[in-house]
Amino acid sequence: MHQNLDCQVYFNSHEQAPPPVPCGEPIDVAADPAAAHQLIKLGISPRHDLPAVLLREPGGKIRVAGLRLSSEEAGRLAAGAGFPTSRRRVYSSAWCPDCRRAKRVLEEAAARYEEVDIDRDPRAEATVLERSGGRRVVPTLLFDDRLWAFNPDPPLLRRLLGGPGES
Repeated sequence: MHQNLDCQVYFNSHEQAPPPVPCGEPIDVAADPAAAHQLIKLGISPRHDLPAVLLREPGGKIRVAGLRLSSEEAGRLAAGAGFPTSRRRVYSSAWCPDCRRAKRVLEEAAARYEEVDIDRDPRAEATVLERSGGRRVVPTLLFDDRLWAFNPDPPLLRRLLGGPGES
């Protein structure tokens, strides 16, 4: 797991077994309605998006959310690593120095990406607000519509990109 990030694993015992991951006790949303409600507030469906791994700062800010993960992917993400992805989208703003830094990391890794300016696209801004728990976080990165990263620092972003077969 990335240092300074707390790991939470969510699953639905009505749909799947708890994924074997190296962090904390998995949270069964079928047995914990409050946890299911927290996920819904983040735009994560307890019925369709689990198993999920959330990496949070100690204060609660989400830095990474992985959805619809295989057991292997959940384990890799819980350990602070990424997994292979082919499509990437960067939600950013022209004024944002962290966005420029994230795009530089992607370019250094030869990882192609699509860029969406949330100042020009209200739907993109709404997506970021929904997935980040109401925060207008840039950059927000989306990998293959399953892995979200909210203003990851360069070492974490490099690890997320580090899956074999990166393109």
